[in-house]
Amino acid sequence: MRERPDAARDKNFALSALSGYSRGHMNMAAELIPRWDALTAALSSPSFYIEMLLIGMSLSLAWVLAAWLRRRVQQRLKAFPPKHVDSEFITRPMAMLGPALALIFLSAARPFVAQHVGGDGDWTDAVIEVCAAYALAKFVLLIVRSRPVAWFIAVVIMTVGILRSTGFIHSTVSYLRSVSFDIGQFHITMLNIVHAVVILVVVFWIAGALSRTLESFLRRTSSLSYNARELIVKFFRIFVYFLALMITLSALGVDLTAFAVFGGALGVGIGLGLQKITANFVSGITLLMEKSIQIGDLIEVGGNTGRVRHLNIRYALIETSDGREVMIPNEELVSTRVTNWTHTNNLGRIDITVGVAYDSDPARVIALMTEAANEHPRCLKSDKDRIPACYLREFADSSLNFLLTFWVADVRDGRFAPQSDVMISVLKKFRAAGIDIPFPQREVRMVK
Repeated sequence: MRERPDAARDKNFALSALSGYSRGHMNMAAELIPRWDALTAALSSPSFYIEMLLIGMSLSLAWVLAAWLRRRVQQRLKAFPPKHVDSEFITRPMAMLGPALALIFLSAARPFVAQHVGGDGDWTDAVIEVCAAYALAKFVLLIVRSRPVAWFIAVVIMTVGILRSTGFIHSTVSYLRSVSFDIGQFHITMLNIVHAVVILVVVFWIAGALSRTLESFLRRTSSLSYNARELIVKFFRIFVYFLALMITLSALGVDLTAFAVFGGALGVGIGLGLQKITANFVSGITLLMEKSIQIGDLIEVGGNTGRVRHLNIRYALIETSDGREVMIPNEELVSTRVTNWTHTNNLGRIDITVGVAYDSDPARVIALMTEAANEHPRCLKSDKDRIPACYLREFADSSLNFLLTFWVADVRDGRFAPQSDVMISVLKKFRAAGIDIPFPQREVRMVK
């Protein structure tokens, strides 16, 4: 009875993986046996205990001295706080004092062990390697802000340091290299996966740190406009993360030339299934380059009026006057009609229409309405082209209709409040002057 091709392939894959697993265990066992023999031989030698005593004394002295120095520094800073430097800038590096002193004392004890104790100093060298790894891991925990990333890198450093100090680094690498599997034309080992995970975390953290650093630097630079800064930051972030992904795939053993076919397929997918996302992406870049809409502008689009709070690569966040946050796709901002109240300046015109009785004096009405506008504190009076003006616009059925126009210096502060204030002032002045505002005529129905 012949096996199916799929079953035969699965069987071969399992046998190859099992054989690699067995070879890895054999290498580990072959490395472990001489290490165990060396340990048992050392336990029967007096020099081993003397060396352990010197190592313990060095570590204890380093710990006690570091604790005493930290306490003294904290007392000093508490008594005399620094004026120009944050105290944390001094106390945080003090955490490196213990590992540094341990390395100094162990390095000083190493020649004494080799010359006077009679040992070869291998145990001291191993502890020095562990202390160096601990110091490096402590340094990473101090400088990396992201706690998960910092702890991940610190654990990796300590694991490598312990494996190097115990002499198991080569057997561990051989074991991870022996466990492998094939995916299509790609041969992937467990060592490639470990490398890829470590490089993925480290490279992406570096990419994020570089992106944030560039963004912070550009935001403090006044020579570039906001749109130019955002455009540079977004392009740099995309490029850095793409480069990080390529480095990770290369570490995994993936042939990057295969992405030529994948890139073509991705282009077809973007053209067919991601039309809206691509359109919004391109529209976002267009908005950032042409500077037609910027952060803080008061715009009106699709029946929504509000200030632009964020300009993202896919959408713009608009905050309306009633507190709503509306996310408008960038494509809509490019392809539809948008009213930008603050594109070139923040000036805004307010119109008020009032109807008075036919027996009213038009000149008196114009004077009172203009006076009401001039009395408002937000009314713009310095610009001769934008001073308050009132016009007789229409002979209606029961009233003379006048139009009052005046300007405010910053339309972002609102238009309804000054409009309401001026209308109330006009109403008071009309009543004081005896000018009537006729009631609107209502349709009267005849009932038989």
